[in-house]
Amino acid sequence: MMTLFLISCVLLILVLLSSLFINLPEKVFSALIWTFGTLTTLLLAALIIQRLLGTKAAFANPWALVLLILPAGVLAAKSIWKKSFTPHVLYSRTQQTIQQASLRALLTQWLPVTLYTGALVLFVLALARPVLLRHTTIPPTQGVDIMLVMDVSASMQRQDFYPNRFAAAQRTADSFIQKRVNDRLGLVVFSRYAMLQAPLTLDHDAVRELLNALYLGIIDPTYTAIGDAVGVAISHLKDSQAKSKIIILLTDGDSNAGTIDPRLAAQAAASYGIKLYTIATASPPGSGVYSSQEEEINEGLLMEMAKTANGQFYRAKNEMELANIYDKINELEKTTFTYNIRTNQSDFYLPFVLAGLILLAAGLVLEKLFLIRVP
Repeated sequence: MMTLFLISCVLLILVLLSSLFINLPEKVFSALIWTFGTLTTLLLAALIIQRLLGTKAAFANPWALVLLILPAGVLAAKSIWKKSFTPHVLYSRTQQTIQQASLRALLTQWLPVTLYTGALVLFVLALARPVLLRHTTIPPTQGVDIMLVMDVSASMQRQDFYPNRFAAAQRTADSFIQKRVNDRLGLVVFSRYAMLQAPLTLDHDAVRELLNALYLGIIDPTYTAIGDAVGVAISHLKDSQAKSKIIILLTDGDSNAGTIDPRLAAQAAASYGIKLYTIATASPPGSGVYSSQEEEINEGLLMEMAKTANGQFYRAKNEMELANIYDKINELEKTTFTYNIRTNQSDFYLPFVLAGLILLAAGLVLEKLFLIRVP
């Protein structure tokens, strides 16, 4: 489209420059100016419309727009050689003729040919085959699969985080999910038992909804089964074809329930190529009014699990540190890939054809029935 417009501009400039060196007949020069000027204007209008529509529409056959020179030539001929378009009778006594410039006379002279020219423009646009474009972004087939494993035991209601550890964990996990736009995420919750809350999915809104719907007591909150929770997460990651598989375990206690030893669970994760990040969420003993008077977390166990499964251990003493930990994990496990955008197009030429036929019919009706010219 832009190429055609530039060619039309160059031709118009060449015609103007040629008048300085070549002595063309006045009517021929006027016809060329009219033709290329009108063509340039029509192409500029089409270009502006396409730019306004952006990536929503395009012309499949843009070179057909060269035919816009036909309606441009019609307007030029109508303006310059009026007598060829106007039937007339020779009078022997011209002083008896009356020149009329009424509105009806102007409509009779210009309206039909304008409608015909408009119809021709629309037919050319239809021939250029306008299409509507629909772009679909296809997610990557292999990204990062992440299982969030969250402790919902009774100790998560302690208020050394505001308003408590559990609410702070929900907020920071929700923020993390929003940053992993192109990865599959799942959610496992645990206390005495482990339960799959959300399978691996690209529907992050569903995962966030399930995360924010959690509450303390959804499972028997009296114990903490860390090994079982990691085992459930492994069972949903082990067959994944993703280039990277991750478990993020968040807890504020020690493993004191379940049938799977946490160390064996970490070894199983490593054998399946799954990284394990462990996060201990509790302030140091006696550091505040709401903190515990003794250490609740088995840091040694969580460190050993993370090292076994090629991950890292983190200790969050407040919500800000917890948010920073999620940011660090987000940076460590960055997903890089190229977007795959599929474009579907549907033809949109029929409205132009119908509009052109309507203008053509309107011109014929007006010329033959209402704007009848009498020589």
